Amino acid sequence: MRQRSEHSASEPIDSQLADNPLYQKFKQRADDDKPPSRSNALGAIAHARSPGVTSRRALADAILNQDKGLVVGHFGTIRYKPASVCGIDLKLEPLHPSIGTIVHGIDLTTDLTTKEMVTFLRELWLERRVIGFRNQNHLSRHQLVEFAEKFGEVGAQFGEREHKPNSPHDINQQIKVPDIPDMLVLPSDEVVPNAASGWHSDATWQERPPMGSILMCREAPPIGGDTCFCDCYAMWEGLPLATKRRVEFLRAVHVGSVGHQMDGKTPSAVHPVARTHPETCHTTLFVQQGFVRRFADEHNIEPEEERELLWQMRMQEGRPEYTCRFAWEAGSIAMWDNRAVLHSASGDFWPHRRMMERLTILDYDKTRRTPFYAPKEQSQPSH
Repeated sequence: MRQRSEHSASEPIDSQLADNPLYQKFKQRADDDKPPSRSNALGAIAHARSPGVTSRRALADAILNQDKGLVVGHFGTIRYKPASVCGIDLKLEPLHPSIGTIVHGIDLTTDLTTKEMVTFLRELWLERRVIGFRNQNHLSRHQLVEFAEKFGEVGAQFGEREHKPNSPHDINQQIKVPDIPDMLVLPSDEVVPNAASGWHSDATWQERPPMGSILMCREAPPIGGDTCFCDCYAMWEGLPLATKRRVEFLRAVHVGSVGHQMDGKTPSAVHPVARTHPETCHTTLFVQQGFVRRFADEHNIEPEEERELLWQMRMQEGRPEYTCRFAWEAGSIAMWDNRAVLHSASGDFWPHRRMMERLTILDYDKTRRTPFYAPKEQSQPSH
């Protein structure tokens, strides 16, 4: 008898997908017993876990058997900073020396009624780039929107409203949330392996990329599926000095994917390579493998030099010294600053299910939305 998790592989992770042509295309591959492609991180890890297995069903069974018997437990030691805000005792658990803090002891439905608490969380977010919360599964989708509105304007699924992708090739856009069209649902199950597993900052192919993103986990795999974050301040600081001087005033072209197309047209935008954070005034490296394709034509850089410079910058992505990992549980939330970090899903959890909900947040101050670069001596923090 085949071993399966609590959900049947024949049932889509959301009922809206059942009759969707894109989902049916993926399902046909599953029905034909073809394993997930090795070109996808989820498929590569699956084959690494059970080498030589050519049947999709056998591959899934082998992995599920490996993961069988996992139990939830809590042990070990963590270090945290205690903080008291408006009479609420918080524990601030750092995930990494420079980025990432989990805020324990807060209920996001009841504890954000004061300006002091919102200000505390926003300043922590600016300092740590990523903040996370546990045990928030009682938040409804509408309450998640209310939480996001404490920190910025809720944007469309990919940020600014002038570009709303309508591509039929992106499974993430196929699940509609009643009354919340701005919410992007990110499903992954045995039939449709789905994880944004390349380093990127959200929607940089927009002229004004979103300030931040909020991701809520509704269903987590028992193992794997973390989201990793990379410090863009450290990426800039870690570049060789000669490379910094060469690229400091250059601009790069960011191009979306087929899934970001609107009316069949792929979006693109040009942004500075070195970016000044509009609130902290620190410099970030605003180049990543996800969307950057080349330097702006105006620079007339020879192809060989262009490849070398882009390679040096991309070598900064994901260095262990610059990154933290956020392990998901149902009810976990992460909020990150798209201006200061890259992120990447860890595509290692197939055939388990993962269901996420994302909101993008735009800066209330519209003058700060367009990426720019100003040397430090010319800029002052605006918060």
